[in-house]
Amino acid sequence: MVFLKSLIISFSMFSAIPMPRVGWNERNMRYMLCAFPLVGAVIGIAAASWAAFVVFAQTVLLKNIGKEIAALGFVLIPVIITGKIHIDGFMDTCDAVGSRAERERKLDIMKDPHCGSFAVVSCALYFLAQYALSCRIFGDVIDGGRKFENQWQMLQHFFPLAPMFVSSRLLSAFAVSTFPIAKNSGLLRTFADASAKRFTAAWCGIWFALHSLLSSIALGLPATAATAAQIAVFVLYYFGSRHHFGGITGDTAGAFVQISELASLLAVAGAYIFF
Repeated sequence: MVFLKSLIISFSMFSAIPMPRVGWNERNMRYMLCAFPLVGAVIGIAAASWAAFVVFAQTVLLKNIGKEIAALGFVLIPVIITGKIHIDGFMDTCDAVGSRAERERKLDIMKDPHCGSFAVVSCALYFLAQYALSCRIFGDVIDGGRKFENQWQMLQHFFPLAPMFVSSRLLSAFAVSTFPIAKNSGLLRTFADASAKRFTAAWCGIWFALHSLLSSIALGLPATAATAAQIAVFVLYYFGSRHHFGGITGDTAGAFVQISELASLLAVAGAYIFF
């Protein structure tokens, strides 16, 4: 029952999916970080379903919806499901890092509700990159960039994209449980203090290892490259957050999710281009 309430709180916080009301107390929040990757699972299922529709339209309905529309749908799915919460953290982090100010001033900038030029430019570049890479991957199916023998092979082409939404959140929850936190106040501190840290770290660490192993075995090089890219971003996240802020914050946690997913997308696209 406690885990179910933690699950509801996690979805209420990290997604735009309507949830029943539960009390946001320390007991009910104990496992909310453990449930966080399940939000990614919903996004992954939605993304895979969109890819299946693209394949169905291409092969059964004989309708070419265009790689541009296919890519746009893929880009919008996580934004819609999460309610833009992680992209907000990404933009705040870009504003703070781009300011090149002192550490305390950077933390103040992240709390500022106004949107600076670094945030706007970084957000535009992020979505342009995500859209371009998605176009490249969907173009393999829609424009015939790669040869496929049947519908199943077409669908398999998109499978390595789905796991990244889960693994990014497994690593993010693991970081909240283990990394130094920059501030003694704020939502991230509240979540970290309320969570069962050792259990969360073990839970997320074990599931990330299993998730990565199974993805690599089942999906091959593209999935392996995506996992390697996320691990690289995770390492940079640790050192970068300590350098700029003295630890992680809620905004940097959101930025990590966004950047790790973009890195995974780049790795998958690169695997298809060069191999």
